[in-house]
Amino acid sequence: MIEPRKTGAQQPAYALYLAVIPSYRRACVSILRARLGHDLEMFASDAHLDVSVRTGIPEDQYRRTGAHRLFGSRLLVQTGHWRRALGVRSLIIDLNPRSITAWMLLITRRLLGRRVIVWGHLHPQAGGDTRLAVLRRTMRRLAHGTVLYGYDSVRPARAELPSGPLWVAPNSLYQAADMRPASPPESPNLFLYVGRLEPDKDVGLLLDAFADSDVWRGGFRLAIVGFGSQADQLKERARKLGISDHVDFLGRIEGPDALRGIYGRTLWSVSPGYVGLTLTQSLGFGVPILIPSATRHSPEVELQRFGGVQMFERGREGLAVALRQASNRRFSQENAAKLSHTVAQYYTAEAMAEGLMAAFEGRWQELGEDGWGTISA
Repeated sequence: MIEPRKTGAQQPAYALYLAVIPSYRRACVSILRARLGHDLEMFASDAHLDVSVRTGIPEDQYRRTGAHRLFGSRLLVQTGHWRRALGVRSLIIDLNPRSITAWMLLITRRLLGRRVIVWGHLHPQAGGDTRLAVLRRTMRRLAHGTVLYGYDSVRPARAELPSGPLWVAPNSLYQAADMRPASPPESPNLFLYVGRLEPDKDVGLLLDAFADSDVWRGGFRLAIVGFGSQADQLKERARKLGISDHVDFLGRIEGPDALRGIYGRTLWSVSPGYVGLTLTQSLGFGVPILIPSATRHSPEVELQRFGGVQMFERGREGLAVALRQASNRRFSQENAAKLSHTVAQYYTAEAMAEGLMAAFEGRWQELGEDGWGTISA
């Protein structure tokens, strides 16, 4: 186990050198800073290869790197603070073969005999049989261990690299105390989308399906929380579909208290395309979610084992049918409380921070045969 740095030492013991640290990492970052203090340093650029994914924590909490996107934003080079990142006792970097800087830090620290851990999705969204998946496995072989986003990834990660140390830092949004359902009205009337308003999120498909479903004629509304390059385009689409009076574009809303109030009025949340953190958020607030079948979702989809997830046939017609069916199905308050409580045992900022600290320190994390062991937070 790595011992904490002595008070007053100039070089921190631990560092994160990542492409971005988005705003949804704030709760985890807060816990890491509280527990590690000056023993932790963080480095990040302003935006990822997809520039809609941006760093969103306060500027005084991290050191900004430069970011150079090459070959049509296929590769990322971060500049700045390399020497400092190479000097820490334990470094966590992105498990991302598209980052030239991650490769440089990984190989250099390995040659220097200094601890380096990779953190991210086990496989790219395209799956485990792609060229990028092979490169990820190479990064894992070079590293001193891997921090995964989800528990179900543990078993395939062990199969690919049996001797490689593993930790799970579940991709979480909030602290456990913030994960509880609101008291809903007698008749919740919202379908809710929360996420970025970008082409890959298929929000336009949701508007089309909502219009086709006719549930708005029965008093149901669609609330869209988020921001992005398609915001104006989507508002115009709602107008052309004749449903603008039944759709609320609420913009960017962050913080569990504000969002809990919206979820409290929500019958079902909806992910028209692949699902990730939205699922964690919705189930954490005790609200069931509609997601498409035959889609490569992010690791968070593993939470469907606890209920509250209903799949629909991908596409406009399938989603419209699912909205009509869901309009007649209400989740009981008892089930909402049970679901929220269960999710809060596994997917919390505390569990995420604990996974990262265990990786920094080289501590054993009890994951069990299937990855879902007892996680201490």
